[in-house]
Amino acid sequence: MIRDIFALNRLGFYQIKNKFRTAFKQRPLGVAFLLLLGVGFYWGYLWLSARLVSFIYNQEVFGVLLANKLLEFLLYISVGMALLSSLTTAITHFYMSKDLEFHFSLPVSFNSWVLHRFGQVFLQSSWMLMLFGASFIWLFLEVSETNLLVRISGVLVYAILCSYPVIASSLVCMLLVKIFPARRVHQMFLIVTVVMVCSVILVFRYLEPEQYLGPGGLDKFRGLVDLMENRRQPWNPAIWGADLFAAWNQKEWQQSVVPGMKILGLFIVAMGTMLIAARNVYRSSWDRALQALSGEADLLEKQTKLTFISKWLSHKHFSQEVRELTLFLRDPSQWSQVFVLAALLALYLFSVSKVTPSLLGASKYTMALLNTLFVSFISLSISSRFVFTSFSADGQAIWLMKTAPEGWYKYMRGKLLVFGGPCLFFSLLLGVFSGMILGLDGSQLKLLAMHGLWDASFMILLSLSLGMLFINPGTENPLKLIISPGGMLLMVIGVFFAAVHLVLRLTEQHRTLNAFLETYGWPNMQDGNGLYFILGMVLAEAIVLLVLVRRGMDHLRTGNFLS
Repeated sequence: MIRDIFALNRLGFYQIKNKFRTAFKQRPLGVAFLLLLGVGFYWGYLWLSARLVSFIYNQEVFGVLLANKLLEFLLYISVGMALLSSLTTAITHFYMSKDLEFHFSLPVSFNSWVLHRFGQVFLQSSWMLMLFGASFIWLFLEVSETNLLVRISGVLVYAILCSYPVIASSLVCMLLVKIFPARRVHQMFLIVTVVMVCSVILVFRYLEPEQYLGPGGLDKFRGLVDLMENRRQPWNPAIWGADLFAAWNQKEWQQSVVPGMKILGLFIVAMGTMLIAARNVYRSSWDRALQALSGEADLLEKQTKLTFISKWLSHKHFSQEVRELTLFLRDPSQWSQVFVLAALLALYLFSVSKVTPSLLGASKYTMALLNTLFVSFISLSISSRFVFTSFSADGQAIWLMKTAPEGWYKYMRGKLLVFGGPCLFFSLLLGVFSGMILGLDGSQLKLLAMHGLWDASFMILLSLSLGMLFINPGTENPLKLIISPGGMLLMVIGVFFAAVHLVLRLTEQHRTLNAFLETYGWPNMQDGNGLYFILGMVLAEAIVLLVLVRRGMDHLRTGNFLS
């Protein structure tokens, strides 16, 4: 079995190595920059975590108790996040993976293959938990002055705790797909995961964690900890892990035996149950996975009929819009993002309601102008997610447009209306509602809406043009294009112009700020001059965007991206 697992892992290792080598040969500076950026960010996290753990642990009287309680919360959150992330990952690897037929033909034992696939699900769903949570466990045990063996054991215990949700998700997938089509189960898990993640984020924001950072924040946090009683769930593995780490922290080795045996015993029983279910349930129905991948299970007569939207927009001039809407509504990974946007709207408006103009000594309208910068960032992120990647998301179906009678203009218009229109509406909604919460009058809200229209339109058209120029129909995951050279260029340009827009508005509004920037070559925006500069900026951006869109259309017509 060990030899089989090693051979399977070796195959995955070579795949990762080849992908990294190819990416480094194509973009060596970009890959090196991202690696350095990641290492720097992780080092900063370790430094801040070490300072935080040491500060809490060394507090008088309640420091050790508070540190143990914080660790208990970490284990609760880790188990919950592992469950959220493993639901869709398990169904993807056990049923929706395109290499299943190849793997089932390999000369390895079935149990070895199941353990290998389980390891893939665990790594892809819990790698961030291991990267950040396991290091926090290590730092906690290091502050407790335990030896190296105990710290390594603590990381292994944390990995076992995070594996329980992965085992449960794998078992659920193996049982459900025996009854329901794999694709439907995957879509259901995807929607449930999105809703649960949005709910967790909203609850976390409702607790207002920033209140614990100010004066007296530690006392407030201790009061919150005292209100939360988790000992009512003695069956919860997170409680066992907290008891185990608390015993190691106090060097009480005998008290760590019982929780340690519970954690290890449950892991052995769970793994054994998963292997039995895999052999008796999953192995006999794995052909349903291939059926789901081939699309045979979806070729139902009712799905070939026109939908309500197709009938409503059956006019020939809206053929591309109908196609985009139909594909969008049939893909849960696309329309489930509506829940994310709704949560983002609620989260942002709640945060705006907690901001007071006296915070920076500024007026309400000035705070609203500052808020346009953050709304621009949100508009940029949404348009990069939907508009920029929409062209590459069509895949090899882009070949059809070479001979379609509608032409490339209607194809581009469909992307703009279906994805850019809602993005524009959402950005305006976010900006205007924020102004209403800040208490602006009618005229100020109109100006704010005009600023929001300018910002969002620029981000959407920029994403549209760069999406055509950097189209890549061969990519398996269009979302990865956000961190591609085209995506990075989009982010850099978008952030730069969002900052320029903000400075134009603030210098027109505040004479002191304008006088200060004039010393650095900034033009005089006072006495009505600001309106001319803003209109000139709008005209210049419109010309540049028009040129980029035309170049993007020419790029689509030539079809060089298909080579």
